[in-house]
Amino acid sequence: MNTLKDVAQLAGVSIATVSHVINKTRFVSDSLKEKVNKAMEELDYQPNMMARALKMGFQKTIGVIVPDCTNPFFAEISRSLDQYCFSKGYNIILCNTNNNIEQQASYTNMLISKKVDGVIFISSDNTDDDISKLLKYSIPIVIADRTNRHYNIDNIVVNNEKGGYEATKYLLKRGFTKIGCISGPAFISSSSQRVLGYKKALKEAGIKINEDFISVGDFHFAGGISGAYKFLKLSNRPEAVFATNDMMALGFINTLSNEGLEVPRDISVIGYDDIQLAKFISPKLTTISQPLEELAKIATDLLLDKINNKTISAKLITLDPVLIERDSCSVKK
Repeated sequence: MNTLKDVAQLAGVSIATVSHVINKTRFVSDSLKEKVNKAMEELDYQPNMMARALKMGFQKTIGVIVPDCTNPFFAEISRSLDQYCFSKGYNIILCNTNNNIEQQASYTNMLISKKVDGVIFISSDNTDDDISKLLKYSIPIVIADRTNRHYNIDNIVVNNEKGGYEATKYLLKRGFTKIGCISGPAFISSSSQRVLGYKKALKEAGIKINEDFISVGDFHFAGGISGAYKFLKLSNRPEAVFATNDMMALGFINTLSNEGLEVPRDISVIGYDDIQLAKFISPKLTTISQPLEELAKIATDLLLDKINNKTISAKLITLDPVLIERDSCSVKK
């Protein structure tokens, strides 16, 4: 196996110069860099990154904890995080908890044992014990897409209440007054905030909240299916429906189609998240878009700032969602 010394001899430089090129610890001229890189390629030399990380006090690894990789929203944000972390020279360890507290705790222990440099939580709101454990081991944390005010840590969120408000206002402006809502689980703050926005828009319009028009879902297709059957049983059913994520909106639309109804001819539908599938289904889904790439970038930058500069002050950064108008909502005649 070739060594650092072999690379130095072939490149005609000192071992220290090779080390500086690999670790980027000192300025090395472009001509010497080229010689060193050419020698490493010729010898097929692979630096021992683990040893380097241990020597320099970091692993160049970030843990990312998500609740459900089968949900396209979390798959897409995980992909954005992976790409941006990679561009910054970091690898990620992706931990899918399946919304299971015990599984989340197990992943937290694993990340601690691997001495990751930091953790980005995009998980359920049941994170206090795991956050406390990570902080005990001085592992920097950023919470994305959720808020946690119990600890002095950074939070990056999208204004979910505003998103729910804008979705409902959009339906109101198109002439609808009987507007249903399919919420996610009540214990997830992003869901409850979107419902608050929905109720706020109705109250501003002078429309009484009809609890029969609210169906509690699960952020999966099944939640949209159960919501559809609940509303279809009503003698006075909604004219339009706000689903608090796109997955449930798609389940709702599919169920209506199976029952011989059309969107938006019979019922208009607006979703939330703007997952990739939203623009490819028929009809294309009107939805509230979350700036996932921006969220991933800011979350990573906040974490790297804590890792490299050991900043203490916590930040709460709120991004605004954007309405994406497509084909699933009509104008009431």
